[in-house]
Amino acid sequence: MSQHKIGRAGEYLAAYHLSLYFDEIFESSPSARYDFLVIKDSEPYKVQVKTSESSFEHRNKDMVRWDIKKKVNKTKKMYSEDEVDLFAFVYLPLNSCEFVANRNITATWQKSLSYIEEINPVKSLEKSVVIINELKE
Repeated sequence: MSQHKIGRAGEYLAAYHLSLYFDEIFESSPSARYDFLVIKDSEPYKVQVKTSESSFEHRNKDMVRWDIKKKVNKTKKMYSEDEVDLFAFVYLPLNSCEFVANRNITATWQKSLSYIEEINPVKSLEKSVVIINELKE
């Protein structure tokens, strides 16, 4: 599957979970630094989706990694807290989606497959929105 199709599939899975929680969901323009603008109780949130379909072995564990940097003028840079509020980390083989607030995130997000198998997308989304709201106050 092409990288474009992998990314699009991840966006669709994330959009499904977002639509269950938020009042409104909008796809961003191609020039935006985020994939979706979502709204809950009149409060907007910018969501960036990162998708993986492969795992690797590290210290006898199966792991999945997502690169969080964006390309800007052929160089990779981190997403600022103004550009993205939430990340959606999608692992396609398990139809898994974890939402994480864009706070203190490093250049990669890496988790074990056993961790990914236990993810509850709605709980991770609720927790991340609480973090963002606390930081906005």
